[in-house]
Amino acid sequence: MKKQIGIILIMAHAAFILAQEKSADTLYFSLDEAVLFAVENNLNAQNARLDVDAADQRVWETAAQGLPQVSASVNYNYNINLPTTLIPDFTGDPTQKIPIQFGTKHNASAGVIGNQLLFSGEYIIGLQTAKIFKEFSKRNKERTEQQVRQSVIENYYLVLLGESTLQLLEDNRDNVRRSFEETQQLYKSGFVEELEADQLEVVLIDLQNSVLSMERQIMATKNLLKYQMGVEREKNIVLNDSLTQLVAAIDYTATLGLDFSIEENIDYQILSEQERLAYMDLKLRRSAYLPSLSAFYSMDFAAQRDEFNFFDGNQDWYRASMLGLSFNVPIFSSGFRRAGVSQKRIAYEQAKNSKDFAAEGLQVEFVQYKYDFANALEKYRSDKKNLELSEKVVRVTNVKYMEGLASSLELTQVNNQYLQALTNYTSSMVEVLNAKIKIDLLMNKI
Repeated sequence: MKKQIGIILIMAHAAFILAQEKSADTLYFSLDEAVLFAVENNLNAQNARLDVDAADQRVWETAAQGLPQVSASVNYNYNINLPTTLIPDFTGDPTQKIPIQFGTKHNASAGVIGNQLLFSGEYIIGLQTAKIFKEFSKRNKERTEQQVRQSVIENYYLVLLGESTLQLLEDNRDNVRRSFEETQQLYKSGFVEELEADQLEVVLIDLQNSVLSMERQIMATKNLLKYQMGVEREKNIVLNDSLTQLVAAIDYTATLGLDFSIEENIDYQILSEQERLAYMDLKLRRSAYLPSLSAFYSMDFAAQRDEFNFFDGNQDWYRASMLGLSFNVPIFSSGFRRAGVSQKRIAYEQAKNSKDFAAEGLQVEFVQYKYDFANALEKYRSDKKNLELSEKVVRVTNVKYMEGLASSLELTQVNNQYLQALTNYTSSMVEVLNAKIKIDLLMNKI
């Protein structure tokens, strides 16, 4: 008895550990949780955040160009053969030349130089442009995260649709199986013909194939959802929300009564930033006509030796220092600067036109999306009513079939109609949700 109890405890402990491991490999997500997880773990979203960090560094890089720049240098030369110069022979015949070598075998120098930009139009405009580029990167990050959320939401709906359809197929299959088994018994008892049972068996086989096909489709859609969320492929995910809950949470009246504010649209915001960047690019080219002023200071130490003894403290190093200003004024470039400004002016006009064109298109899209939402809502309500009527027909037909007042063919047709009504109903829920997504995207509410 003790041995049996021990075996039971060991098996129970092993089952508990296995259940824990299985639970650790399963992740549960509501729609909101799936979206938050994706924004944090999707690689495209992570890259977009890195782009913002890179833009921060670009701002600092541009700003640093106007701050003091200091560099140091050390040089050493070993003259293998000193250069020779010919000079007149002043001690003898001046018309004759004698060779003389000047210099030392070892020369070394060390120095430091500092530069400070005092005024540059290009620097000022470049710094402003870098800050605008940072804002542009933030907008792109928001757009990328929005695209990630959109993809996750749409595929979340697809998984729910697949699971709902699978449940409908399984329920219908089970109902047909029961009818088939009952019909077989009636056939064996001689109350119905064999054809009645055969017809139901054909329907049962088709439904079983549909169930298997839908299971594979759900698995593929879940894999895509995991990829978009950044979930490891080995993990299993379970979706907690249902289509019915998500549709019920929609405020239809508020959605249909929305007014479009184009300034809230992320695409319009990005185009506005692009227009600002194009304008700053134009200003940057214009600033090439402005002068620039900078200051510099340098200090050098030099030594010449016949022997390599630069580290001897008793030997002299000779210092030289200099302070100065550098003032540059552009005068003539043969039209080079003018052509550059003209190109940037054209690019700025194009950016303005693109923004205005997109604004008109977004207004048209918003109106169309509201129409689509209204149509999807009407279809959903119609399909819901059809489903209720179909359920009633199925119940009545099942009763008639059991009483011998309806054939298996009638039962099969009614079940097929019911299945189609269920499919239409679940599909219409997804259509309503997807139509709502399009409106939310334009309003920047995803």
